[in-house]
Amino acid sequence: MLVVTCSHFFLYSAARLYRRAKDASTGAVEHSSDGLLKFTSICQSTRSLAEGRIKRAAVRRPFCRSETASRALYRSKIKSHKATFIKIGLRLRSDTVALAGASKPFFERSKMINCLVVDLGAGSGRAMLGRFDGKKIDLSEVHRFSGIEMRLDDGPHWDLNRLFEEIKKGLQLALERCATIDSIGVDSWGVDYALVDASGKLQAAPHHYRHPRSQRGYDAFPLAPGEMFERTGSQVLPINTVYQLFSAGKEDPSVIATSQRVLMIADAVNYYLTGAVGGDLTLARTSGLLSLDGKWDRSICSSAGIPLGLLPPLTQPGTVLGRLREELQLELRLHNRIPVISVAAHDTASAVCGLPLRTQEAFLICGSWSIIGREVRQAITSEDARLSGFGNEGGIEGRQLFLRSLNGLHLLQKLRAHWSERVGHEISFAQMSDLATIASTRGVSASINPSDPAFFDPPDIVTALTRACPELAGCANDDLGPLALAVYRGLIEDVAESLSALERQTHEPVARLRVCGGGGQDALLCQMIANRTSRIVTVGPIEASAWGNIAMQLIGLGLIENLAAARIVIEKSADILNYYPQK
Repeated sequence: MLVVTCSHFFLYSAARLYRRAKDASTGAVEHSSDGLLKFTSICQSTRSLAEGRIKRAAVRRPFCRSETASRALYRSKIKSHKATFIKIGLRLRSDTVALAGASKPFFERSKMINCLVVDLGAGSGRAMLGRFDGKKIDLSEVHRFSGIEMRLDDGPHWDLNRLFEEIKKGLQLALERCATIDSIGVDSWGVDYALVDASGKLQAAPHHYRHPRSQRGYDAFPLAPGEMFERTGSQVLPINTVYQLFSAGKEDPSVIATSQRVLMIADAVNYYLTGAVGGDLTLARTSGLLSLDGKWDRSICSSAGIPLGLLPPLTQPGTVLGRLREELQLELRLHNRIPVISVAAHDTASAVCGLPLRTQEAFLICGSWSIIGREVRQAITSEDARLSGFGNEGGIEGRQLFLRSLNGLHLLQKLRAHWSERVGHEISFAQMSDLATIASTRGVSASINPSDPAFFDPPDIVTALTRACPELAGCANDDLGPLALAVYRGLIEDVAESLSALERQTHEPVARLRVCGGGGQDALLCQMIANRTSRIVTVGPIEASAWGNIAMQLIGLGLIENLAAARIVIEKSADILNYYPQK
């Protein structure tokens, strides 16, 4: 009764305020995304304060006095925001703005919401247009690109300038499909970073995690892996940001000394778009610099020679980071400065957000890396977990992602590229999968160990395969099928062993494995996993990181209440496919 009374009174007061704002303006009050965000903030602030007052008053006084107190509080808050409503020109309509209960979004709008999803994987990037009508999400690709990796004399790097141009192109293509974009969200792979120099300029060619310096930093780091795991709970990998930064500082101290910030890749993109500095919490978890309590670890920073001030302030997923810079607005000829929302910016965390996970389910993200894990409420930091290669990464709403990283599809990508160059025409993944299937009927039994360091970044994938499996030597020149099958089998054995270890570490069985990423489109891979693990393999949504991205944008806009509600919307909206174990 109390909440209903206050909700009705709030809407009544807001409607009166709108009428006054309209009367005071010279023209019609127009809807804008600026207005939506400011109104969201005002409503949430007013509602929470007033409802808290009501609850306290209900305990101390009769209902009539608590109602009077709540009305007085609402009137004072609304009056103080009157000038803001007039300034932002937000059109309030009874059919598009409603104060909802706990199980519904805060706002319900008849207008279609358009969100630009920038989803960056280490293999490729994509810009996707997400449209939300209040019930379902429609997600479509508007631009896909690759080629942001480049090789310099010292090793692999990233071409940030090329990346920024591709993102701008994606925004322009999205605007060809809809009149306005209500928000932008960016997610990316973890561990890699870009430096911001003293003038505020971003480093144009940051190092790739497969650069040899990563291993050099890991080998020379003063803290043992066991101590690092105990302090951070994260996977201790040579590619972690902390080892990259340590190596950079040792090899050229001026690099750190002349920099004012270090930003993970999605954070660097957000900085380019808005000029705002922030460090997404889920990305920070991949750095090896974040303690279990969610703060930058002073002791690790000191050991690595990293000034604490170099690290950005941490931001929570689902918050508005800033707005598109005026320079970009003018360059792209946009009508408004689009808000940029900090999503779960690590693509792993974003993908997990996009999967409709339930109890006794695990996830497998098949991208350049394969990542297997499950959501847990408390970080698991046992020595057995560390020795088994597991770690904890950041989820949202208090969740932890307990997972293990495995070598992934980049081995098949390298094999495909190598063979395409050899035969002089493009070999598709489907063709390679068909050839592997044929090889399996011929009794080929070769299988690799993807964890072998030889497969970390092999310059010649065929040579690496034949050295690991001498029985494949006869196939190196003219038979792709057995080579591909050896990679498939190695990847699947890794998944099966990891799934057993995951159950052991979490003390809970896994009945279903939810798969997303490019590997989910490979029917042979998914069926082989189902057969080998004797689990149902549920694929979808394939682009789970993009679905998780838009889910967090909608939560940030106040249009979906929380992750549980978002997953219900995703399950209703996305294509889902099941693979069942076969004998």
